[in-house]
Amino acid sequence: MEKKKYVVEYDRPNCIGAGACTATSPKFWKMNYDRDGKADLIGSREKEDTTAELEISEEDFEAMKAAAEICPVNVIHLRKKGSRERII
Repeated sequence: MEKKKYVVEYDRPNCIGAGACTATSPKFWKMNYDRDGKADLIGSREKEDTTAELEISEEDFEAMKAAAEICPVNVIHLRKKGSRERII
């Protein structure tokens, strides 16, 4: 099993439901039309402020980076595990 090296931070409250992340990286993203029409980060843990976090491996970094880069409202961020500095 590959070690988790990155953390995805998802600012769900500010998502506009464009769906670009789900089209780019369906392994990690799905639209939640039943809840509010925003994207869900599959397997993440939702924090009290309704943002979400997920640890990913280096193998999944490029797919998640693509989702972060295509997001029209910049609500998907990546950082190395153990660091506070954002890569994206």
